[in-house]
Amino acid sequence: MRRNWMAVLCTVLTAVFLAALVHAQDTERKESKQVTCTGKVVDEPGRPMANVKVSLHEMVYDEATYTYDPKTLGEVQTGTDGVFSFNETVKDNQYRYGYIVAVKEGLALGFDNWTMQDGDKELEIKLGQPKELAGIVVDDKDSPVSDARVAVSILALGDGSERKNLNSPVVPKLLTVNTDATGKFSFTHIPAGATAEFIVEKSGKATVSTYKRTSEPYQKLNFTEGQKDIRLVLPVEAKIEGMAVEKSTGQPVGGVKISCTSRQETGYVRPKPFASKHDGTFSIDALAATRYVIAILQSNRELPDWVANPVEVFTEAGKTNSNVKIELSKGGVLEVKVTDAVKKEPVKEVSVGIQHPVSGLYKSSRSNENGIAMLRLMPGDYQVYSVYKEGYSQQRLQDKITIEEGEIKHLEYELIGMPTLTGIVRDKEGQPIEGAIIHVCPTGRDACTSNAEGKFEAVFDPGGWMSNQVPLMFLVGTHGPRNLAAALQIGEDTRKLDLVLEPAVTLCGRVVDQDGRGIANAQVRVWMRASSWGSTMRTHEPVQTDNEGGFEFKAIPRGQKYTFYVSAEGYGENPRDDFDTAGLKGNRLDVGKLTLAIANLSVSGVVVDASDKPVAGASVYCSGEGQAHSQAVTDTEGKFTLEKVCAGKIRISADKSDVTRLYGYIETEGGATDVRIVISERPSSTRYEPRRPASLVGRPLPELKDVGVDLPMAETDGKMMLVCFFDMEQRPSRHCVTQLAKQAEQLNGKGVTIVAVQASKMEQDTLNKWKNEYNIPFPVGMIESDADKARFTWGIHSLPWLILTDSEHIVRTAGFQVNQLDEKIGEMTNVER
Repeated sequence: MRRNWMAVLCTVLTAVFLAALVHAQDTERKESKQVTCTGKVVDEPGRPMANVKVSLHEMVYDEATYTYDPKTLGEVQTGTDGVFSFNETVKDNQYRYGYIVAVKEGLALGFDNWTMQDGDKELEIKLGQPKELAGIVVDDKDSPVSDARVAVSILALGDGSERKNLNSPVVPKLLTVNTDATGKFSFTHIPAGATAEFIVEKSGKATVSTYKRTSEPYQKLNFTEGQKDIRLVLPVEAKIEGMAVEKSTGQPVGGVKISCTSRQETGYVRPKPFASKHDGTFSIDALAATRYVIAILQSNRELPDWVANPVEVFTEAGKTNSNVKIELSKGGVLEVKVTDAVKKEPVKEVSVGIQHPVSGLYKSSRSNENGIAMLRLMPGDYQVYSVYKEGYSQQRLQDKITIEEGEIKHLEYELIGMPTLTGIVRDKEGQPIEGAIIHVCPTGRDACTSNAEGKFEAVFDPGGWMSNQVPLMFLVGTHGPRNLAAALQIGEDTRKLDLVLEPAVTLCGRVVDQDGRGIANAQVRVWMRASSWGSTMRTHEPVQTDNEGGFEFKAIPRGQKYTFYVSAEGYGENPRDDFDTAGLKGNRLDVGKLTLAIANLSVSGVVVDASDKPVAGASVYCSGEGQAHSQAVTDTEGKFTLEKVCAGKIRISADKSDVTRLYGYIETEGGATDVRIVISERPSSTRYEPRRPASLVGRPLPELKDVGVDLPMAETDGKMMLVCFFDMEQRPSRHCVTQLAKQAEQLNGKGVTIVAVQASKMEQDTLNKWKNEYNIPFPVGMIESDADKARFTWGIHSLPWLILTDSEHIVRTAGFQVNQLDEKIGEMTNVER
């Protein structure tokens, strides 16, 4: 059956536009707001144009199919002033992306984009003389293909973050044509300076996309207006036929939603999902010769009826891969309840993500009105990856769960609102500065701007950091027009802070090739560096190099270290050297030349397993100092080619994850052929598996004196003991101890004695100060000597670590979460009764 390939275009463009996505931060604002886009259509000299048809469109996301469908929101015609206007209502935290299209007979089409969540926008659309994009579609025998449908998957104007995009589903009549009897096609209303990509389809042929996504955020497109010799090749289609069956009985199951995905070398191709027929069968046509993954589609809002492992299928041109079987089962269910840590109320619309630690398979669900998210999973081990909603602090979780057939597993989490840092921005004379851009680095959300009184509100999220330990954080403020800036260190508990901006530094340099020639239009980003991180500053947008490769960043805070990330089409990466502005004399630092190696080579070879058999569908990628990022997937014979790599040393890695992970690598040189990579079983992403401490469950509690806690017998005799090992420098640990402090009186009434133990050596005065500041009412000890040995003795796998004993001080449970404490105590009490 013919698939709907509109989803291909939307998948590609979603990836492009997410780089510019700006989330709403204020959770207290109204549920919806009115936003307006106003503009003017002008001719090339800048004069207003009348009688221009201007329309507003949106690609609407369908959560049931994970695809997008076009919707026209409004259409107007300009008067003599060339003005147009559109109004929309945007719900709180709702991302909506609009396309404004202007059309007038005889001229090139004009367009712009509107991120509605950002609020009101004013723009100007210029209509000029049309350009042409033309070519021919041929088959794999070089014969012309008539009546093939050619669609512009991306039409782009401008560079970098200023790039505007349009695609054929938005305006299909303007950006879709059919080839004539000689296979030729032509688009005659393309704007000057536009670049493009195509998707081509024809009955009996494989659907082909010219777009191949790279790591570049605003990558160069393959075709430029004015080209008339474009040649697009359509090979013979491959097909897949199969059946969805119940695993336990073998009976066919109809109405099962199925997705077919592939990452081809020609681009990202995603046919629109479909359902199995009443007899369980399904058929997919118009496929290329490559690797596909067939999986059942699961809504992230409703608990699906079935679950199944994805099926890997390799296709061949002109052939049908039959007897593909999707085996369905009921599996087990994970139920996650999410509440607000302060209000103690359920939180809806929370995204709960689960990941399989070996295959990397990721699934998510959203919580309902009762704060409950439900996922149906195949039996096995999983990791709770994230529990997140906009406006709340992100939690990087490592909770492991095991799902069994027919089991319902329950988990509970609390979400904490993201902190806001407020203050006033001033200059050295004490005058408020309006229009200063403020950002918390590296944990800040979006940058904010100071008002006429210099006031600002910056939202940041220490909990969203990649590790449990909160990093060194800075409040960064800049004012470009006056070339003022400052970076002031803050703590995670800082809530109010005034910022004084001082004369700033200008960083400049040149991006050159290996012969010293300047590289024009390279994109340069400046990152701030600290002891444990490097981070973008949202106070500074990326810049593009001039014709000589020169670049410049103004309003850089003095006294910090910086590095540059440079990307240019057809080149590798630049070495990540740090440039220190501490002690700089003057206000300008020339960093010199940043050299990029040309990426004009390839590396090819084969991936085999330990038995020397080719491995199809393995991911292959490269790394190395100064190397470009390139990746590929092995074909049915295990072969691969990595394009656009640089000369010099290069490390080629390959892996394939299924039930187990196969991994291997080899070091070679750019340009090498016949590279052979052997991959073998690897239980995890690390080579080292540490010795695991034995469980304390069922054993007497070790001596508390060994960890600095000495309690009178009267406080422990006949009472349950709750021991919390924590690290004061880790946010989850501190949260756990403070939660226990709030429950201390209640727990004491239940016959539970609490003690806490700092799990690593630190200054006793610092620990005492923190204990007093947060009114911790129970004893707090500390591991004084060998921390690793002590953790092994106490059976600690991670921090915080809770241990609960019975009244005889025999450990009955360990390693649970603080929100499970009441449940554990209840179980203990029932047993002792």
